[in-house]
Amino acid sequence: MNDTLISADDHIDLGYLPRDLWTARFPSTLRERAPRVVDRGGGDERWICEGNMWGEWRGGNWFSRAKATRVITALDRGGVAEDFTLRPTTPDLRLADMDRDGVEVSVMFPPILQMKASEPQLAKAVIQAYNDWAADFAAASPRRLFSIAQMFPESAEDSTEELLRVAHKGMRQVSFLVGTVNERMYRSEWDSFWAAAADSGVLVSYHIGGSGGFPAGPATHFGFNVPPESERDDPWPAFGMGFEASRAFYEPLVRLFSFGILARHPGLKIVLAESGCGWIPWLVQDMDFRYRGMVEKRGLQGAALKVPPSELFRRQVWVTYQEDAVGLKLTEYFGEDKLMWASDYPHPDSTWPNSRAIVDKETANLPANLRKKILYENARALYL
Repeated sequence: MNDTLISADDHIDLGYLPRDLWTARFPSTLRERAPRVVDRGGGDERWICEGNMWGEWRGGNWFSRAKATRVITALDRGGVAEDFTLRPTTPDLRLADMDRDGVEVSVMFPPILQMKASEPQLAKAVIQAYNDWAADFAAASPRRLFSIAQMFPESAEDSTEELLRVAHKGMRQVSFLVGTVNERMYRSEWDSFWAAAADSGVLVSYHIGGSGGFPAGPATHFGFNVPPESERDDPWPAFGMGFEASRAFYEPLVRLFSFGILARHPGLKIVLAESGCGWIPWLVQDMDFRYRGMVEKRGLQGAALKVPPSELFRRQVWVTYQEDAVGLKLTEYFGEDKLMWASDYPHPDSTWPNSRAIVDKETANLPANLRKKILYENARALYL
């Protein structure tokens, strides 16, 4: 099979951002406080913002380090890590990697490590500078690169203002790290944000990552909170991480229904990114079961939902996955136009540069029209 692909969840990571992104874009009054790369020696260079250590920078000597001392990325797997460039944020090189994988369009999410700042004014400058840079980066190939803006989970006012600002710049999707989504976001103070997203047609996404938010057990940072290997007895600490990732989405997704957010804003479109899909049909089924019980007991008078959750889900929620053979056997529960494939480039668990072989194997038993929808047409209808 040789379908064209659209990847509905790829990344612009902290490690590959230009070293001068913030120092070049910050207002002069804040430039001395701008995030910057600090060399800690031995190829260990980190983004630091006033004492907050965000994560590694990979544009210097990071890839020269022994693999045992660093994360193995898709760039290693693809044999291109040794060029020591900021490959994912160099337009020609990123497009070349997309061509190699048969990907026509890449939807690029912001970093999944929080860009923390010490106080609101600085935090606002950090996010706005990133969003402006991301919009400029996508402009290098506007039909193939789609950047997503980061939001402010602590402030409804700032998020509403920023959503409208980036929409004016042509960005059509905004994102919250799911670990930062909090219960306040479903209260009345946030209704202006949800209304602005619905009225403007800007998509809102929850993406794996971040810390804080709902008390979801170990799913608290980067999707998970796994102790270092030196403190663990089991030889395969990664087992179970996929479940913890889905668990991080559980409360934030359910609240969209139980607080009536989707029902009150029928034009609102939600994307669950890097959530996987195999676990979702059971959850929606269970919400329907609970809904029927409540209607039987209380009736619809005063209810936040007048229709079953599954009806709202099929109308307003899109889901991305990268490898999920189980989920692909449950496509009828999503609606044919709501499931979207993604490569997760350039992350360690990305399918790049072997996406073609992987999707061919996983979708071999799907009808041709459904396969094409999942791999291309659903994302095209949403983004192009």
